[in-house]
Amino acid sequence: MLRACSAEAAGAAIAIAIDDRTKTERNIDTPLVVLPGIHPDVRKIITSEAGLCVTSRFRLLFAYSAQVANRVRISIGSEASELVLVDGVVERFSLARGLETADAERLGKVVHKLAAWIIERAYPGDPTGELVVQLELAEGSVRCTIEDWGEPITAFGGGLDGTPPELAEIEAITHDLRLVNLGREGKRLSAAVEAKGVVPEELVAFAQFARESGESEATADQVEIHDTKLSDVEAVSRLLYTNYGLGYGHPNFYQPRWVEAEIEAGRLHSTVAVLAGEVVGHHALVLEKSGEAGETGIAVVHPAYRGLGIFNRLFERTIERARVAEVEAVYARAVTAHPYSQRAEHSRGYRESALMLGSVPQGKDESGQPTPRAASLLTFLPLDLSPRPVSFPERYGEPLRAAYSNLELETVAPELEQALEQLGERPSAAIERDEQRRSSVITVSRWGEEGRSQMVDAVRSAVHHHDDVAYCDLDLETLTAEELDEAIDQLREFDFFYCGLALCASAGHDHLRLQSLMSDDVELEAIVLDSDYAQGLRETIFADRAPASPA
Repeated sequence: MLRACSAEAAGAAIAIAIDDRTKTERNIDTPLVVLPGIHPDVRKIITSEAGLCVTSRFRLLFAYSAQVANRVRISIGSEASELVLVDGVVERFSLARGLETADAERLGKVVHKLAAWIIERAYPGDPTGELVVQLELAEGSVRCTIEDWGEPITAFGGGLDGTPPELAEIEAITHDLRLVNLGREGKRLSAAVEAKGVVPEELVAFAQFARESGESEATADQVEIHDTKLSDVEAVSRLLYTNYGLGYGHPNFYQPRWVEAEIEAGRLHSTVAVLAGEVVGHHALVLEKSGEAGETGIAVVHPAYRGLGIFNRLFERTIERARVAEVEAVYARAVTAHPYSQRAEHSRGYRESALMLGSVPQGKDESGQPTPRAASLLTFLPLDLSPRPVSFPERYGEPLRAAYSNLELETVAPELEQALEQLGERPSAAIERDEQRRSSVITVSRWGEEGRSQMVDAVRSAVHHHDDVAYCDLDLETLTAEELDEAIDQLREFDFFYCGLALCASAGHDHLRLQSLMSDDVELEAIVLDSDYAQGLRETIFADRAPASPA
């Protein structure tokens, strides 16, 4: 029996694997059709209309419509005998998309060789592994991507040396051959193969259609600003999707139940703009812990209603709520893909203090292709302008003083005994992991043997859990200059380097933030920074990251 989950006439690519051993369904992509078994009539239809491959371990149905055959995926087991399935998919894909004979043969050779190489290198002697092979049509080429979760292989390509000699022939007939390690997400091997004259179908998703919609005839006085109600929450998640797809840097906000729980717990002060019952704008203040700076952001306005002053009204309400909550400072994380959010924050008094490389999780671009982790610019708006009690380490004294100057804040020597009392029962060092962002923040509040030992254990925990990036905060109010320098030297042995300044962190103290990249898939080139200070900060960070960086 064939069950339709949604309009199959829409014609999306379908790939469904059924494990012969358990007879359970396993989706390889997001299918529109679910097949609980392969009925002979169904086999005949799919074979004639789209293509069918069968294997001993995975019985895989591969189907596509001519309308949307820009991208196809197939999952196979880690045995050489499974490569016949890949060969069949490549042949049918090439035929459907009109590749010339020579280009189709070259594509088949490349895909077969790369898949065989992954089986040999990632799953030596292991028939239980899995590969996912994807073909995607581009302008004048086909991009082949192979994902696996087997043994580690050293990254190559994309500016890195070390392409394996056995792939030299493939490198010579492809473009941009590269292997990227993705931590717990395995590895991704990809290459582009020339395909003369092919042009992908232009498909426009609903979210993209909404982003490109024209301006509304609504007026500003029709827009109501109010605190978010629980009944508004799902609409907020949908608004984020309309503007950003699934690529927004706060993935928790795509989960309405999580948002509801944070509002009810008082950790999220969310504000919406509503027009004729529709949520068209959102801004929020996130207060994770009492006494610490609150994060402002999750700012979004529907494209059709921009130009009505909605963002300004939302922002003013958020700052008003921060002052009522007696927050000493608020901060935001501006993206570095473009300068616009940075300029918007600067116009409202925020100033940069840290550049966090790899802080934005991997996402997908508008074509559905994975994007690397990206940097964000940490900016603060102090609401309490009192001098900040801090000690300065020798190594980073200059950039830290520059950060305070940029924030227009003065500093004074800390009262150590009072600062230590403010810590309460906090451990000397602790780690907080963010599963959604696949990152960790280690906080070091006290030094000595206990602090050193706990800090090292926390770093090892981040490595053990395969975090993509880790940050380490050193308390500038409770650690002396000498202790800060000692901790910095220890962290640099674990490849930590300068990140910047974090105001009003744990116990309300300011922190020196260091960072360590534990994934190769981090964007380090396309980082757009608008201000002179931010550009200088980047130079400081990259100089400190360099292996020969002087102490």
